Amino acid sequence: MGGSVFATLVTLALAIIWILVPFAIFGVRRLLGELLAEQRRTNTLLEYIGGDRIPPPEPEPTPWRAP
Repeated sequence: MGGSVFATLVTLALAIIWILVPFAIFGVRRLLGELLAEQRRTNTLLEYIGGDRIPPPEPEPTPWRAP
C-alpha cells in the first residue's frame, strides 16, 4: 500500500516536470539571445574604446590526435 502511494507521487511529480520543461527551455533560449546581443554590444564598445591596444583573440587550440 505505502509503496504504491510513493510510486504514484513520483510518477505525478515526473509528469508535472515533463510538462513544464519545454517552457523553461524556451525561457532560457530567450535569455541566452539577450546575453549574446549584450556581449556583441560590449565587444563593439571595447573595440571603439581600446582600438589597437586590445590584442586580437587567440585561436582555439586544436585537440591532439594520435598519428
